[in-house]
Amino acid sequence: MTRNELQEAFTRTLKEIKLIKRQIKDATDPREKRNLIRRKRELQYLQLWHINQLKNMD
Repeated sequence: MTRNELQEAFTRTLKEIKLIKRQIKDATDPREKRNLIRRKRELQYLQLWHINQLKNMD
């Protein structure tokens, strides 16, 4: 991946995390809430990976 692709992926991931946070707040079903939290956590790990890849490019 190029630097620009990584930055775009980072931005997309951040937007998705924000969206999921809103969905978690609005969720009433515990199972749905748990799945959303799990997805948010996965995206946060992905975001850390993107950051790490960007740092390694320097």
